[in-house]
Amino acid sequence: MADSLEPTDYETGSAIRTFNIIDSTVGPEGYEVLLDIDLDSGFDLESVKMKISHEDMEAYETKDIHEAVKYALGFFDTWQ
Repeated sequence: MADSLEPTDYETGSAIRTFNIIDSTVGPEGYEVLLDIDLDSGFDLESVKMKISHEDMEAYETKDIHEAVKYALGFFDTWQ
């Protein structure tokens, strides 16, 4: 539980090293995806729930939920 209700600004965070999609379901508003995430700091996040709307999928120009999760987490192709 948070010690304060005041928002906290952090200058840096830990990068995501890898992620695994455990489960995904589609509904009328979009996808609900269950993830395990490995952070660069050495910590793991398990059973993280992410919601991606159908509008998000259109914006990412993909129908592949794995690609959409990559984009949502900030994994972009850097080659041109």
